[in-house]
Amino acid sequence: MNTVCAIVIGHVDHGKTSLVRALTGTDTDRLALEKQRGLSITLGFAHCDFPAGTVDLIDAPGHQDFTRAMVAGATGAQTALLVVSAIDGVAPQTLEHLRIMGVLGVGVGVVAVTKVDLVPAAQLSAKLDLIRSQLAALGVSEVPFIPCSANCPDSLAAVQQALGALLTMQWPSRAPVDAFLSIDRAFTLPGKGTVVTGTLLGAPLGTDGTFALQPQGTPVSVRSVQSRGQPRDVVHPGERVAVNLRGLAVQDVSQGSVLCTADAFKASNCMDVHIAVLPDAARALKHMHELRAMFGTSQEVVTVRLMGGGQVSPGQSGFAQIRFRRKTVGFAGQRVVLRSLSPAVTMGGAVILDPQAQPVRSGDVARLNLMRAAVTRDAGLIAAALCHQGKGLAALEDVERVARLPRGSALGRLAGTFTCIASGHIAQTPDLLEARSDVISALQSFHAAHPVKRLAPRRTIEQRSRFFGLLPYVEKGLIADRKLRVEDGQVALTAHDPLAAMNDAQRMRLAEIAAWFTKAGMAPPDAAQFSDADDPDLVALLVASGTLVSLHNVALNQWVLFHAECVAQAVSRLRDIFPPPERFTTSQARSALTTTRKFIVPLLEHLDSLGITRRDGDTRQMNTQAH
Repeated sequence: MNTVCAIVIGHVDHGKTSLVRALTGTDTDRLALEKQRGLSITLGFAHCDFPAGTVDLIDAPGHQDFTRAMVAGATGAQTALLVVSAIDGVAPQTLEHLRIMGVLGVGVGVVAVTKVDLVPAAQLSAKLDLIRSQLAALGVSEVPFIPCSANCPDSLAAVQQALGALLTMQWPSRAPVDAFLSIDRAFTLPGKGTVVTGTLLGAPLGTDGTFALQPQGTPVSVRSVQSRGQPRDVVHPGERVAVNLRGLAVQDVSQGSVLCTADAFKASNCMDVHIAVLPDAARALKHMHELRAMFGTSQEVVTVRLMGGGQVSPGQSGFAQIRFRRKTVGFAGQRVVLRSLSPAVTMGGAVILDPQAQPVRSGDVARLNLMRAAVTRDAGLIAAALCHQGKGLAALEDVERVARLPRGSALGRLAGTFTCIASGHIAQTPDLLEARSDVISALQSFHAAHPVKRLAPRRTIEQRSRFFGLLPYVEKGLIADRKLRVEDGQVALTAHDPLAAMNDAQRMRLAEIAAWFTKAGMAPPDAAQFSDADDPDLVALLVASGTLVSLHNVALNQWVLFHAECVAQAVSRLRDIFPPPERFTTSQARSALTTTRKFIVPLLEHLDSLGITRRDGDTRQMNTQAH
């Protein structure tokens, strides 16, 4: 069904509600207080049916005290029906409503000049000319300009015709790709439960989808939907909708709540935005300024953190992060009205670039470049900026959110220039190659400077590469290619052979250390006593080659080293003295090997782990099978 949603705007008492009632037969003032005071307080809803489709009308309050309701009503509106009284002409709230419509990117589609029957005929032409010229100066021109009266049915035909013509026009889309319903009303129906209403954006909504209430994060299911009072299996973007929900109490719905596709939107305390200050704003917008941000049905006090600090002067624009006092939900491309707290006037507006931004310092260049890319909506530029911000790595879901793409579609658009390196993550192909080269080069330099070290600290490659985010994936690839080995959090090129890289003096020292441990037998020296510059690395080489065996004395929290030949001799001696199934204690083994408890305890535990001995309480026996 072809539909257009138009918000009815204008100054208080200019006849908006009367005009809507005359056009549709619907009295949009529902509340007793509205009828008593003779002015709209909340949003009112009606519609006009035409052969080509339906025009939904949202009757917005005109009084300045209810501007928040007017902004909430503009959510989802594609155009506006501007109502101006022929008696009063362009008034303060006419100007304020037009400012807000400009900020929201919603243009006026029809101008209805009401109450013409109350203006003397001799003055009417001059009144209309003045209103026309005033609106033209405000940028409202080249749209139907229709004098009318709610009390004169014949004068309404032209308004009806102009509204019907709206159905033939193309309207720019600022909607997300998934279903998004900013809730403007919530109530309970006896026997039905909670009902929420709003203007649907993004995608169709029906009973077979999975949905959530944000920012609460509450899963909900749809029992039924209606549009314009009629049951529907599914409603489409742009339509007014009432949704009957399961699993939700009406008190759980708060101002700013959104019914949306599950997992498609997440609440956040921080959003990236592009801000524009109105040319007629009374003052500049300064860094760390507090404002009221109004978007959807949310109305939150925010702190504006301008990128680079400073200020944005009237008529100028800039990039910023807005920080919320509580989590709020929005979508990339959504328009935001920014109003000063006191006096409550519209200063400007913003476009949300990333509704789930990570808070950064105002001088963060990488984030500023991402914001600039986000304005273009170019997926490649956005992905590149995200990769730069992520030290080489970007999540596809972040690309899709900022570029406003359907979920799962980004990778196909980025093929060739970007590489998928893990589930849901990408990198620029040249960056991957550079990061791989960085790792190899860093390790080659380290091995050349420290030839007898088997392994390099991981910081060797972390400090060398600017693509820190890619290092785990580069390492994985190099390991798969058998070019890299990782041990105990340290790394080395597989081609590096410290034994082959030694000079003659180092080889002699290696042999001396090995001989020292051989001679020491079951009373080996402490490795710390080998204090020459290369000694720790040479000892590590002997352990890695299996010449020395490193064992941990848990009780003393000490590491001890034995020569492998001495361990083999100890096993042979224990087998000779305590042939199976003869059992022996730790003390007996210590005496048999002429050693101390410091060494016998870790040695026997080592033999237990190898299955050479088998412990039972305080005694052991040698296993019959040789190991």
